[in-house]
Formats: sequence, C-alpha cells, structure tokens
Amino acid sequence: MHSFLLFQFLLLLSITWFCSSSTTTSPDTNFPHVCNCTRNSTFELNSTYHTNLKTLFSWLSSNATNSAGSHITKVSSGNSSVYGLFQCNADITSEKCQKCIDQAVYNVTSECETSKEAVVFVRFCFLRYSYRDFLTIAEESPKIFLLNLKDYVGQLATFNNEVSEMMYTLRHKVADIPMGSRRFAYGELNITAKQSLYGMAKCTPDLPPEECSSCLVNAAADIPTGCCKGKIGGRVLFPSCGVRFELYRFYEPSSHLNILRLGGNRKNRSHQRQIIISIISTVVSVLLLCFGCSLCFLSRRRQRKLLRGILLRESFGDESLASFESLQFQLSEIQAATNNFSQGNKIGRGGFGEVYKGVLENGQEVAAKRLLGNSWQGAEEFKNEVLVMAKLQHKNLVRLLGFCLEGQERILVYEYVPNKSLDYILFDPQRSRPLTWSERYNIIRGIARGILYLHEDSRLTIIHRDLKPSNILLDDSMNPKISDFGMARIVITDQIQVNTHRVVGTYGYMSPEYAMEGMFSIRSDVYSFGIIVLEIISGKSKSSFCESHFSDDIRLSAWAKWKEEKPLELLDTTLKGNYSENEVMRSIQIALLCVQDDPNERPTMTEIVSYLNSSSGEVPLPQEPILSKSKKMDYMSYYHKTHSINDSINDLSVSTFLPR
Repeated sequence: MHSFLLFQFLLLLSITWFCSSSTTTSPDTNFPHVCNCTRNSTFELNSTYHTNLKTLFSWLSSNATNSAGSHITKVSSGNSSVYGLFQCNADITSEKCQKCIDQAVYNVTSECETSKEAVVFVRFCFLRYSYRDFLTIAEESPKIFLLNLKDYVGQLATFNNEVSEMMYTLRHKVADIPMGSRRFAYGELNITAKQSLYGMAKCTPDLPPEECSSCLVNAAADIPTGCCKGKIGGRVLFPSCGVRFELYRFYEPSSHLNILRLGGNRKNRSHQRQIIISIISTVVSVLLLCFGCSLCFLSRRRQRKLLRGILLRESFGDESLASFESLQFQLSEIQAATNNFSQGNKIGRGGFGEVYKGVLENGQEVAAKRLLGNSWQGAEEFKNEVLVMAKLQHKNLVRLLGFCLEGQERILVYEYVPNKSLDYILFDPQRSRPLTWSERYNIIRGIARGILYLHEDSRLTIIHRDLKPSNILLDDSMNPKISDFGMARIVITDQIQVNTHRVVGTYGYMSPEYAMEGMFSIRSDVYSFGIIVLEIISGKSKSSFCESHFSDDIRLSAWAKWKEEKPLELLDTTLKGNYSENEVMRSIQIALLCVQDDPNERPTMTEIVSYLNSSSGEVPLPQEPILSKSKKMDYMSYYHKTHSINDSINDLSVSTFLPR
C-alpha cells in the first residue's frame, strides 16, 4: 500500500515537472524523468528534419557505450540540420549509461513527438537536441530545481557558507577540465565531527572555460534563493551545466572520479590553524630579533605583492598574468589620488559602485570606479571590463589606465573625461548651454566610429550590449568616448547571432529581439545607436515622447514625422535654425534605418559611418516600424516578470554623474 502511494506521488511530481520550465521536488532514488519540449517550433512527421533526428538518436545511442560518458554530434541533410548531445553521470558504468540514453531517447520521442528542440533529464543522464547550433554557448533555460524535502537543523547561515565554499571550489575545478572531456567534479567536506557535505558540479563538454564558469556561477546562485532555501540538499540543472549538494554520498566512489577532499572537521582544522599560527608567530619573532625593522618592512612588502599576484591569478588566470601585472595600481596610490575616496572627490555613482576624481603623483587626472561591497556579480562585471578594455585602444573609447585588486577592493582607473556624460549635457533642464548642431553631428559620428571599432576594426569582435547616453562620456572638446564595458561580450568573428538566458542592458535601448528573445548580435548595438541618434537630434530622452514609457515612442514619433514629410519638427527647438538641413535629414533617415524591427534590415556600422561621412551618397529608405501596442505590452510584461522595475535591467552599468 505504501509503495503504491509513493508511486502515485512520484508520478504526480513528474507531471508537474513536465508542465513547467522550473520545478521543485525531492531527489529520490526513483528519480523520474523531466522532459521539456519547445512547443512553438515543430516539424512534420516523415520530413527531412524527422529523418535527421532519427539518425541523430541512433548515433547518440550507439555511442553511449563507446564514449567517455558524453557525445556531441550533428546530422545534416538537404537544408535541414539537427544538433545533439548526451551526458552521463561520471560515477556510472558504460552499461548504465547505455540504458539511460536509450530511456532518454524513448521519453523524448514519446513526449516531444514533433518538437524541433527538447531537453530530457533522466536519473543518470541527460539528452538534448535542437535545430539551432547551441554548442559552445551557455544556456540556462529550461531550469530544473530538485530539492531534498528535509529542513536543515542548525546554523543555516554557516551551512550556506559551506555550500557556497564547496561550489566555488568545484566551479574552478570543472572549468579547468579540458573541453571534450568528462567535465564533472565531486567534493566532500567534513562540517562536523559526524557530518559531511557532498557536492557535484558539471558542464557539458562543448562549453569553453569562461562559459562553463559563468553557467556554474548562476546555477550555484540559485541554491540559497530559488532552489533549496533551508533544505539539506538539492540540485539545479541547466541544459549546459548543473550543481548538487547533499548531506549523504549520492554518487558511487571509484578510482576514476575526481573527488576533492575539502578539509577535516572543525576541531581538526582549528587545531591545525593554531599550530600554523604558533609556528608563524615564532618565525616572525626570530626574524624581528635578528634582522630588525628593515627586514620586517621588506617582508610585508613582499607579502602584499604575493597576495596581489594570487588575486590577479584567480581573477584573470595564469595566461594573462604578465600582461595585467603592468596595469595594476596599489590601493595606497588610489587613496592618495582621491583623498581617501572623499565625498568632495565623488563625481558619479551607479549600481556598480561610485566614481571619484583623482590626481596621480605624476599630475595625471583619473577617474577611479570603485566596486562596492563583496558583490559576486559585480566582481564578474569588473573582470569582464578589464579583460575587454585592456585589449582596446581608440579615440572614441574611454581609456582604461589600470585597476586595483587588494583584499576586498576592486577599482577600475580610467582617464578623466571632464564634460560628464551625454545624458547630463543633453537632457539636464538646468544645462548652462545647449549643444550646437555641429557638436551633435560630431558626437553622432564619433559614437559611430567607436562602435565600428568594436565590431570590425579591433583585434576582437565585441558587442557592447548597453549603449545609452549615460555610457557616452564627453572630453574637453566635446568628443564622445564610449564607456562601461562590464556587459560587453566578445564573440567569434563569424558568429552572426548569440542566444543568452541572461538579458542585460537598459530598457528602451535594447532591440526587440534581444529584450524579448535573448538573441543579440552586432545589429543589437546598431538599434541602440539609432535610439541615441534620435535623442541627440530631438534633445529629449526616449521616455519623454507621448504619455507612456514604451521604448517605441521615440522611433514611432520619428517615423510619423518622416511619413508626414515633416522630419525637421523632431529637431531640438533650442537650435533655432542654426543647423545643416541636409545633415539633420540624413541623420534622421540613418536612425530610422537602425531601429527597424528586422535585425537583418538594419545597416552595419561600416555602412553607417559611410553614410555619415558622405553628404551626397544615397541612403536607403527605412521601413515602417511594425511593433504594435500589443507587442509593446508583451515587452513590458516580459520585462516586469523577469526584472526589477528600475530602468536598467542590470543596473551595475548605470553611472549617474553629479553636478559640481
């Protein structure tokens, strides 16, 4: 009777999982399957895609016993392609892997009969396929939560810290495993004399190290909040990675498993710590007696350098260590330059932290951007900005002079740009003087040249993803400099489009396909550029048009004036006739081309720079925007469902400059 009730309970849970993209239940030994099908993209039975899919399933199944627990393949025929992979847990035999994959194929063909992409999780393995090339890209949807039903009894904050420490260690271990290998890491940590914590982290074999690390960061972040708050165990499963923790050993230990022993019990560790402290104290005392204060000073300086090296290595890796060491500032240098981060030196603030003006010992003026607190997400943006900016050099990009990593301090040091940001100059009602048309046109062309450098002319192909007036700084000659590269993405040169589960940027400047579907490309930056150009021409922010705050208001207003053959009515009234009509008309036409709904219809930055530099060359006619009010409501609904109500979806990039 009890077994029958348990079966009914598990069956109900599996049905619940199937109907939701993010679901919670208990990790039982009778782990039922979770099959997630994409219902809005289907194929016809006996079509070419159907034939390719059956071939792919056959190949995956036949490789289950011949591979090292995972296999990646692609089947193409005619104009149809299907990509697929499977991955088995590292602690099971090849026979179990074969049975698990056969079961996964059966489940997915039964429940996702005509879906063009699906993900299925079974107890010991998972399988996925898609018409999209998802390889090498970290995907975090659908998201599966499974939690242990038992509550943790004890100091929950301490327990959460232990779990976080374990996941941090396992994340680094998995990311270091070469691509194409069995990318699992297991850990054990004695948290009391009689209790141990067990953990696991994994990535699919196709993920590059940085994508693997980022995916595991987001998976681990869901443990104390979305998944397993207050529970003694649970797991977070993404299509590209996954993590698990329990107070019991949930895997079969064997010689080939990569198991990390993360330390002894609290009593032993405390005793060892006391012994180490005692030894260090004795050595230090002898050194002080023998060599005096001079050697003590040298020892401290050497220790600080060593700690900085460790932080640098952990943040950027051994390969980049030499190139980044030359950019590193000491904290004492920045404290002296900014008068110890005094309020009188503060010139801006944002979600990332605060910005201070400083003067270095050699007289150079700098802007020091200081990360507040111990934000893990902020630390990731810090690392990304250094990695991107250290490789870039262009007159229309703000120049990174260096950074500081000491203790909990993370500081970016930039060239000082005196005229604040474009939004302050453009939209401030108390501005001392409006921008002339000549200055506006120069700013438009400068921004275009900076984006062109990011997309095509630098050694890398970079998508900024958060272009907006507050991220455009103006130097003493009113030349624009693009800043805030914490959200930027380096992409493969021939990679046309990238999909991400984590949408970042600022509402109103994001292209529709990025905000609503997570698809971004260089054309996403082109859309943002178009909105900025319309704001520069009108002297008004995107949200000041009409009575609502939809991002379409400014482009729909511009289109209406264009259609009525009255485009000059968009122009800022403060210009009072002092402008070039040809340049204004050309700029409006280019902006409308940039904000077209179809990304493929938007021009490239090469074409845009060519249009701006020519006064007579032909510019194509823009198409009418088709994003209707209902679509706008979908956009707003999606935005409010997945983000806070702040204007910036990821407000780490927002910098508000204070008037002086």
